Amino acid sequence: MAEITVANRDWEVIAAVKSALATATLAGQPVFAAVAATTADEQAEEAQLAGPGPRAVVRYAGTTEADLPEDRRACAVAVELLLAGKVAPAADESARVAEALRLKNAAINAVEASPPASATWLDEGRRRRPALAWGPPAIDAGALAGWVLVRLPVTINLMLGADGRH
Repeated sequence: MAEITVANRDWEVIAAVKSALATATLAGQPVFAAVAATTADEQAEEAQLAGPGPRAVVRYAGTTEADLPEDRRACAVAVELLLAGKVAPAADESARVAEALRLKNAAINAVEASPPASATWLDEGRRRRPALAWGPPAIDAGALAGWVLVRLPVTINLMLGADGRH
């Protein structure tokens, strides 16, 4: 039987994103009151929407790999950030949209300011991929009374060495 090692690079990425969100502050106050990690879409939807302040859930969506020249392997870890903030009911949706965009921008700023250590630009010859590739947000301003939800996808690109250890 072959002896193996497991670096668990996927989890390192998820833990780094979770830590960046959990430690983000704005004017000395935490941006998110609670941050969790999951693989379950159902748990991400619930996001423990109780108590004070915004919530964030880091949902692992999968990992893909591609062989590159020189015995290298590109690895892309896809996560979805579910951001939830409380907003008082109003006839106008402006406050809900403003809060959704504030949470989205705060999450991007937090992860960009403290990215996973292994995140790197990938050069695949004719194509370059950024270390952090943000997708468009999906904002649901009316799903749950008193809350606005934002789904923000991001792919974190990294390089596995010649040994291919994950």
